[in-house]
Amino acid sequence: MRRPFAGCVLVGLLVVGATASAQDPAAPSGNYGGGLVALPPAPIVSAGNMLVGLRVTGAQVQVNASMGASCATAALRAATARIEAGGVFKARGSGRAHLGTGRLATTRYEIDGTITGATASGTASSATTITGRRRRASRCSSGTVMWGARRSNGDIGAPGVAPDARMYGTTTQRLGGPRRAIVLRASADGSKLARALYDVTLRCAGGRTITDIYDAPRRNLTIASDGTFSDVERFTLREANATVRFTERFSGTIGAAGASGTLSTQERSVSRRTGRSTGSCSSGTVRWSAAP
Repeated sequence: MRRPFAGCVLVGLLVVGATASAQDPAAPSGNYGGGLVALPPAPIVSAGNMLVGLRVTGAQVQVNASMGASCATAALRAATARIEAGGVFKARGSGRAHLGTGRLATTRYEIDGTITGATASGTASSATTITGRRRRASRCSSGTVMWGARRSNGDIGAPGVAPDARMYGTTTQRLGGPRRAIVLRASADGSKLARALYDVTLRCAGGRTITDIYDAPRRNLTIASDGTFSDVERFTLREANATVRFTERFSGTIGAAGASGTLSTQERSVSRRTGRSTGSCSSGTVRWSAAP
């Protein structure tokens, strides 16, 4: 279900680090995705949820990330960092975003990671201060969280998943260079998909796009004996001038070696005054894959 991050903050990166040799035979390459996902009932807008997408080319890594906190979310887009020997990269930066009604959010953040073979992991943190006219400044922080990412090869393996397993991967959509990220978490007994968190972009009539973060249509989705799961959710949001109807689909197969499937989201807006359609947006069918 769509859970838009409140006060999305777009920030840029200041990167540091020495360059690794692009000739290193063990040097990482390609697209990695994942992050961190908290079990329900923790809300999406919380420090326990994060998505990160990486694209490694030679001795550079492009970084996209979305980090939850209580008052706002830092959205890090199209950042480029140098990779040190051993696959290590470090990113430091700050940025500002206008949130409307005279409010300004200033976010400072750090993302550190190590990329080895098909695996990436590290820590991240963000701190945001929101100021406004005649308002007391408010502050929030993500704290330091640990994230993981994988370069999934699409393997699934034997049906079934380990208790409380996490899987990290990418979708076929891109935002800039990196592919969009997805992260899944199984229930404590491995019988259900407790939550899947993913980035998705919807394209609308007239060329407008919507980029948002969603979790799977239904939490604690039962995994069948053959490893498959599938769900459809339809719901309505009533806004000031329009009623927006959503349809979300999420399905896949999960096994000991990984998971793969498809997802899609559609929105249709209807004027509350006239009852006529005012526009529609759709992601189309998006493929995804993930690995433990």
